[in-house]
Amino acid sequence: MTQFDFSGNWRKAIRLLPQAVVVYVLLAALVIVMLGPYLYIFSSSFKETYTLISIPPQLIPEQFVWDNYIYILNELPFSLWFFNTILVALLVTVGTVLIDALAAYAFAKKQFWGRDFLFGLMLATIMIPGALLLIPAFLITNWLGLLNSYGGLIIPALANVLGVFLLRQFMQTIPEELEHAARIDGCSDFGVFWRIILPLSAPALATLSIVVFTSQWNNLVWPLVVLNDKDLYTLPLGLALLRSEFQVNYGITSASAFLSVVPLLIVFLFLQRYFLEGLTVGAVKG
Repeated sequence: MTQFDFSGNWRKAIRLLPQAVVVYVLLAALVIVMLGPYLYIFSSSFKETYTLISIPPQLIPEQFVWDNYIYILNELPFSLWFFNTILVALLVTVGTVLIDALAAYAFAKKQFWGRDFLFGLMLATIMIPGALLLIPAFLITNWLGLLNSYGGLIIPALANVLGVFLLRQFMQTIPEELEHAARIDGCSDFGVFWRIILPLSAPALATLSIVVFTSQWNNLVWPLVVLNDKDLYTLPLGLALLRSEFQVNYGITSASAFLSVVPLLIVFLFLQRYFLEGLTVGAVKG
């Protein structure tokens, strides 16, 4: 009968045990630090405001109160803010992904004069602070007559330089033999892009979608600049109105903040398996 010697494996496991304990303790502490604010907001949304400012603070409410959620859903136009936010975020995400993918395909797979120079010039615009572009963007939006409208929220946000860079790096890893085979089968340039490049770029597209959707969902400055009609307010802008000059209802603010985070969690859970792959695959060429 064959006998196995497990003594070496046990010695190795015992020797590595302290390192494993340290790693898991650090990971547990990191999880607590990252999830702590969300758990506190969730707990605070079921408290009265006076209990939130009590000392010592109550991490778990003695009695769960639903008044904050009832007030949000009945007294505030929260559903309208939610609709505006998800409409703008979805349209900007779809438009940005499509435009960035087309531009990335041209820079990654097409040969034309000045391609690398134009790509470098486009990347150089990343160094321009966003605050510096706020006034020119407002003037152009005003000239186009898009102030106080959905178009003023959506059109200026379409396309993203970082998105073009991310998708270009990913598309460069796709073998050219697949394109040649598709052209032999009669595909046009757009057919190659739509049927070959886009499906194979799904991880990068999902990563870009998460980044753009999250950015638009949390965007406060631009809606604050271009909107006056409260019926067009987005969630960040509407939540900012909950803070008055002399008083803040922390219970209502916490409940609103928690409800505004839920869609982001859902989007990330659906696309998380593509997220890391999209960030790493295009980083190594070859």
